[in-house]
Amino acid sequence: MAVRQGRFRRSVDRRGGGSTIAPQPTLLVRKDVWAGLLLAAFGVAGLALGADLPLGSAGRMGPGYFPRGLSFVLIVFGAIVALRALAPGSEAVERMRLRPLLGIVAGGVAFAWLIDEGGILLASVAAIAGGGLADRESRWGEVAVLAVISAGFCAAVFVWALRLPIPLWFR
Repeated sequence: MAVRQGRFRRSVDRRGGGSTIAPQPTLLVRKDVWAGLLLAAFGVAGLALGADLPLGSAGRMGPGYFPRGLSFVLIVFGAIVALRALAPGSEAVERMRLRPLLGIVAGGVAFAWLIDEGGILLASVAAIAGGGLADRESRWGEVAVLAVISAGFCAAVFVWALRLPIPLWFR
């Protein structure tokens, strides 16, 4: 049971023990604030990058109509998410873990590097392997099965069904 008292939240132990007072995280270390700021930053970047595109009108939309509308939606959702941080019980940001960041980035870089020369099969397997590196609890047998199934799916959809000019294997 949690009772709010000013900046502190009092937790009462129902088993007969005492109560503890834990400080609420400050506003700038709450997850919702950073998530909202990130969404709003993407919206502002979209407005800045699409400023040169002609807007058009609702009846005859120009190339900047949809990006500008989507940018405003991102800014509004960012504000809503950031305001949720004012609610009691919002969580603090955890410390950054390097392994997941490096694993996901390595998988994306490997895919981008291998897609032209190594083909979609090798590139998709490398991307899945990078994702497997991100988690300590990954079972490499399961990652291998997922990589084979995903590579086959990518080949079926992008090379055979859509006939995109992506090599299947090494050139």
